[in-house]
Amino acid sequence: MISIYNNIVKLGDLSDEIKNIYEDRYELKQFEIDNSLDVLKKTLDELKDDLFVNVEHPYVDKIYRDSYYNYFASKRDSFSRDTIRLSFFTTKIEDKDFRDNDKLNDLKDNYLGFIVLRPTFPQIIGRTVIRKDALKRTNFITSGVTYNSTVNGIKLDVFGFPHSSQDSETISCAETTVWSLLEYFGFKYPEYKPLLPSIINDVLGKYSTERLIPSNGLTAGQIAYALKEFGFGVKIYSRRSYSSEFEKIIRVYVESGIPIVGVIQNSTGIGHALNIIGRSNITKRAVNNLKIAKTIDNNVNVYEFEELDIDYCFVDDNYPPYQLTKLEKPSSYYSNPKWNGCSITNIIVPLYSKIYLEAGEAKKIAFAVIEQFKLISNKDILVKTFLASSRSFKNSIALNEKLNDDAKELLLATSMPKFIWIMEISDKNLIINNLVSGMVIIDATEPKRFGIIAALMENTYIANDMAIFNKISIPLHTFTAFNNNLN
Repeated sequence: MISIYNNIVKLGDLSDEIKNIYEDRYELKQFEIDNSLDVLKKTLDELKDDLFVNVEHPYVDKIYRDSYYNYFASKRDSFSRDTIRLSFFTTKIEDKDFRDNDKLNDLKDNYLGFIVLRPTFPQIIGRTVIRKDALKRTNFITSGVTYNSTVNGIKLDVFGFPHSSQDSETISCAETTVWSLLEYFGFKYPEYKPLLPSIINDVLGKYSTERLIPSNGLTAGQIAYALKEFGFGVKIYSRRSYSSEFEKIIRVYVESGIPIVGVIQNSTGIGHALNIIGRSNITKRAVNNLKIAKTIDNNVNVYEFEELDIDYCFVDDNYPPYQLTKLEKPSSYYSNPKWNGCSITNIIVPLYSKIYLEAGEAKKIAFAVIEQFKLISNKDILVKTFLASSRSFKNSIALNEKLNDDAKELLLATSMPKFIWIMEISDKNLIINNLVSGMVIIDATEPKRFGIIAALMENTYIANDMAIFNKISIPLHTFTAFNNNLN
């Protein structure tokens, strides 16, 4: 029986450490080692240089073991069952720290996540969850979930978005996007559960007319089918159908904390699927460069948050997690010229099954409310639209120290469904300081009727009572924006 190997090294010494394991324990040929380390280097180059790494072998990874027993074990070539796990820390650690109770809090605070290295050479990057502050570039916010892990016998937690590269045989880009979404929602909400690749393939087999392994990738329809079978209310948008509104819709869902599948293509035959999970921090320059999107009744000029010129965050199985680029140029971080000219042609949105009102309609209703009550006039406003759970929204309202107490209690006493659409109202100066002056709240479970729940505008609280709108005068000051969707 092979002994468990644990060693702590500096990040700069990690490649040599992995090389030794490959030589001693995997008995790889030199070209296999070199190619695999080249793949690993792409990920390590994205990380801060001063990290420390706990290297563990053999590690039993449930995702790779699933692929191993369902595919690799039946091949003529010999594949190992075991993986290597790399656990990252911000400060220097020693083996004895894992047995010292006084050091446990430091270990928990300094833990940055893990990368599993599969024996599928050279496509070795397996299940990965990394905290964004492990990276050199950290000026962005994303969807994420807390993962439980064990390092050297100690339970630790890490917040991040699940990622894996393709192994080129059992999972392609489409399967990894489905898997990562199910991992994310499965760890975040009790209604869902993370699933192994073989279960995902079994479900997809009911839809496909041919075998799925070895994988040739999935169509947008297959991805949507899989997500629907696993309990999501799936919505597909195409650039062709939504034209100029297409990228705005992407931004609304990302701002809602919903990781979506983007399908990118170009004219030279590239077709690829990836996750879009967040965005870069807004800047004063980007806000000041916004142009008027529309003018509505009462001479109100409207700027839209969804038109900000900022980067968005991609999880792409061909690259390390958290790639930042413009939505208009989703493949700009690729060095291979065959990826030039890619654009996002479709998105697949995994919604909670009881969300019936989609993003575009929610925005129309919110604008109709602002125009109908004519409380805003002769001014410029900046609006941001997003989806939120009423539970998270009310928690943020209860803790919002800048919100007037009367407005706070009125909102907390208002009956709301599980999910709501919110349009926050601010202006260019307020948004930079994370402040808003009002909001419109809409029922996300109501697709047909005018699903307004409540609104705060210009010292007025508006409540919908059985289609009768009551207006209550309250002193309303600027208050903190909702920030719970992205971290």
